[in-house]
Amino acid sequence: MTSSATVQLQVGNAIPPGNEKETQEIIEFWHRANAFFENLSFKAQGKLGGSANAYHISLDAGELVAAMENARDQSGSFSGHQLAYVDDPAHTITAGLSVTVSTEDHTITEEESYQVATVFIQQLVIAVNLARPGAIRLLDTRYAGAGAHKYEAQSFDSRIYYGALKASQENQWPPLKQLSLETVWAWLDDTQSSQKDTAIKSINEVLFTMLKVAENRHEYSARTALMVMYQLEIILDCRQVNSLADVYHRTGLILEHRPQSDEWLSELQGARNSLFTASVPVHRPPLICHTTEHALRQQSGQHHSAVESGTALVLALLHDLVAHGAQRYRFSETMVRD
Repeated sequence: MTSSATVQLQVGNAIPPGNEKETQEIIEFWHRANAFFENLSFKAQGKLGGSANAYHISLDAGELVAAMENARDQSGSFSGHQLAYVDDPAHTITAGLSVTVSTEDHTITEEESYQVATVFIQQLVIAVNLARPGAIRLLDTRYAGAGAHKYEAQSFDSRIYYGALKASQENQWPPLKQLSLETVWAWLDDTQSSQKDTAIKSINEVLFTMLKVAENRHEYSARTALMVMYQLEIILDCRQVNSLADVYHRTGLILEHRPQSDEWLSELQGARNSLFTASVPVHRPPLICHTTEHALRQQSGQHHSAVESGTALVLALLHDLVAHGAQRYRFSETMVRD
């Protein structure tokens, strides 16, 4: 006998950034995603610290797609709609998602349904940012429905991943691949990242950190730089405090045509080291509003371009792994005496 439960997520700010071309691409992407996540097999923990169980997941993103199409029709683009919303709240940016969890093994409890739905949403954030960086924004979120008051929804921004996409395009490096959501999801399933709450494998350390990066809002501080540098060092299997030699060399082995000057990489390393030596500015958490990003760009200790370029490199390396059906790089060193 099948047991199922539906979890509803209300999103106060669901419209990601995007120009006219990107807006249409993102809408088409979500149409495909809405059709793809229909009674999909999904293995996840039913409770924190518990073992993984087999479920089926269905996503209803119809309301989100409708909100995106409305933003396009009203304002021409997502970014234009966000600006219009500042002046006129009638330009709505809200939407909703529904996640249905079912299983044939047992009766799903209320807490279990929220746990599995939360893990699925996290996997969705990772998958979307790999397949179409910056195409998912879940801000000002809350659960709705019976029992929802007992559970706190998580928020994820699209800002850094969209910035990474634009950095890759503007610098013409690193190259980001065009990957289908189906390909990314199958690879993500192979990593078993939905089945644990603590990352054991190095690839899952990187994927879990992707979520922590997405939780960042307007600040691109040394703490954010630390997370990006951590991801690069985990993927490339090198941890050097005062040298970037291995990072440069191993990146060059994987990705062709690496630029000669990577000042942003040195900036990431410097920000990380400054955090360890307690020599970074400490700022009050800012008021979050439409002017915050511009104001913070003028603030000392912010690393916008370095974080975005570094995140672009993280995505490029992950794209390479996905394209080759791999989960890690293995580097070897040989020595011969003649």
